[in-house]
Amino acid sequence: MTDKKEPLKWLYASIAKYFLPLLLGAVVMNVIFGTYYDYFVKTVTAGFVAYECILFWFFEKIKKRKVWRFFIYITLGLVILVFSGWLIGNGWQQTGVSFIDWFYVNSQEVGSVTYYNAFLFVGMGFFIISILYYFTVYRFRIFGVMLTTMFPFVIYGKRAQNLNTLSLTFMMTVFLAMMIHQKRVADDYTEKQKRNMIMNRSYAVGISLFVTFVGALTMLLPKPEYKSQLEANKGIFKYYLNSNTTDYDDLNDVSSPRFGANSTGEILFTVDTKDVETIYMRRQSFDLFRADQWVLRDEYRDWYGADDGTDNIVNSPLYMHKLLKSMAATGRYEDLGLTEDLFGNEYKSKIWLNLSGSTYSPSYIPAPIMAETESLDYGFRNVHGEFYYKSRYSSAYGGLGVSYGAIPEEDAEYDYVSRLPFSWESFEKMMTRGVYYGDVSPEDYSQIVSIYDRYTEKGGVTEDIAKLAKDITKDCKTDFDKCSAIVDYFEDNGYIYDLEYIPDDESIDYFLFESKTGVCTSYATSMVLMARALDIPARYVEGFAAYERNDEGDLVVRDSHAHAFVEVYIPGAGWVTFDPTVPDYKGTENGGGNNAAKAIRTFMDYFSKIALFLGVVFVLVFVIFIDRIIELFFRIRMKFRNNTPEKTLALYERIVRLLEISSDKDMHIRGMTPGEILDLGTKRGAEISRAVSLFEMVCFGGYKPAAVEFEAAYSCYKQSWKALAGKSKNKQKTAHGVDTKDGI
Repeated sequence: MTDKKEPLKWLYASIAKYFLPLLLGAVVMNVIFGTYYDYFVKTVTAGFVAYECILFWFFEKIKKRKVWRFFIYITLGLVILVFSGWLIGNGWQQTGVSFIDWFYVNSQEVGSVTYYNAFLFVGMGFFIISILYYFTVYRFRIFGVMLTTMFPFVIYGKRAQNLNTLSLTFMMTVFLAMMIHQKRVADDYTEKQKRNMIMNRSYAVGISLFVTFVGALTMLLPKPEYKSQLEANKGIFKYYLNSNTTDYDDLNDVSSPRFGANSTGEILFTVDTKDVETIYMRRQSFDLFRADQWVLRDEYRDWYGADDGTDNIVNSPLYMHKLLKSMAATGRYEDLGLTEDLFGNEYKSKIWLNLSGSTYSPSYIPAPIMAETESLDYGFRNVHGEFYYKSRYSSAYGGLGVSYGAIPEEDAEYDYVSRLPFSWESFEKMMTRGVYYGDVSPEDYSQIVSIYDRYTEKGGVTEDIAKLAKDITKDCKTDFDKCSAIVDYFEDNGYIYDLEYIPDDESIDYFLFESKTGVCTSYATSMVLMARALDIPARYVEGFAAYERNDEGDLVVRDSHAHAFVEVYIPGAGWVTFDPTVPDYKGTENGGGNNAAKAIRTFMDYFSKIALFLGVVFVLVFVIFIDRIIELFFRIRMKFRNNTPEKTLALYERIVRLLEISSDKDMHIRGMTPGEILDLGTKRGAEISRAVSLFEMVCFGGYKPAAVEFEAAYSCYKQSWKALAGKSKNKQKTAHGVDTKDGI
């Protein structure tokens, strides 16, 4: 018997001592892993639990060596430190991404670095486990434990990210449980009690219900709208560390993060124009999709490049319109669909844009795709269409102040593009014939053909995305119709624009087929990939959507107006702007349907928290009153039993069961005789003599008691059931002078 109990005592003692510290460490590191690891967060967390257990076991072993334990720990710490340095060094050499950038900047911008992830697990994990062991197992200090829980807050604050509500609640719930548990352990130690701390069901249920109730209440309370200083100054695009410039002063190596961006509403610049409702002002475009982010091809990474602007000019809508119109006048291409009646009043309503901003000093100039900037002497276009100052820092101290003409993309322009009958095959044939007749220069032809090589690359296009694109466009004839159908698809199928949403899976497939919730970056990326799946050249563009006007009638461009959209190459038209993002981002009435969907989603999120809260309350009530509920069901069963002998046997069985639950397991209640049961019940203050006597007569004498006899015994039981269960506290004297407890 002793051999069987010793392992159980060791197990109970180990759980009491190590479970909560290990759980807290796992929760804290799971929250940290969630912001650095793209995948396998649960698997890595499980591995970290094993890492914790090994280190805890090791620390317990060296704790007994009072002289050597310090030196052993320092030696192990130095080994971990050297190994961590090796990991960081190799991470820098292999990727070129500094540890500081990786640690502070969103992983979508700098990418995932395996060596740094390993350091996070081994190095930082060792540090946190050491803190937890010292301040929970070795000696309890609440502020030391609190230090561990502060790490996620510091990391998420520095990276301007928001902690997931559920993760935060769970972490603080475990911390609260740790605090209560360790306080009791500390009190027992201080009072130098010789007995072991009682880890019974009441203790475990009480602690669990209390912290769960508090956690559920925390989730139910609305989150205050508060931003840290760093978060308040970070826009939707890449934040530059150690820079005196603002977020938007220069262009980025990679595209912006698709989730978790923040903005302040700060006005960057204004546009003096009264003639249009919305202008899409491009900053830069990207051509390759890699690891859920957009990048530039290596051969096109020189943003400044040659200033001849040939790529952008020959493929701009203005140039292509002029070229095709001159070719149509020759009559040589009528068999390919190029006739003079295709042309109307498009590209004639020129507007003048005056951009000004006292604190906004970018090295580029925000401009629409059809801005007439080539004739301006202060800037040039590079091979991607970005418009730069000739001197990189020409506006660095004077803010933004430029003026240029542009053709807005409005109904007349889109109507013209929709009339173009060309496929890529017929358009290429027409350009080839144009080279033969001298209507198209070989250089222009080469530039046009290169578009299909550069912007139809299929990286990121999965089978599901390709299938969806084909399903959406199955009834469309032209590339323009296909792209318009993709734009309409998002608004017609319940997609939601939500700046606060951060999904568990950041892949485009998850956005398209599961969450259907995201911001402009997800919508634009999805459309580019679907267009490319159909062999339509498309590129991802970041810039601004200017649609808000101030009291003076000028367009106001804020940091919150940073926007991602799509440029598609339409045969015969050149690059054409499409905005697949559902119109909610403008705050207009057009997005009412999606706003309603978002409202429903918000309600469901809040309702789920209320349901969780009510569920916890139900469990709380159920567990607290579990004994009363079981007793109630017993009495209901007794009420519907007609056979008095069977009711007598059931009553005695219930008495034995209550004594068994409330007694030490060593007493073997079920092996006791009725006389021993009576003595034990009497010591508890329970009046069960009539029930025991009636049981003996029924069980051993075949006696059939009258209903009034059973009711007398049953009545005494009902007054004494709390005493049998060990719950009654109010003592009073019976007629026999024995202490009894009030069963009411």
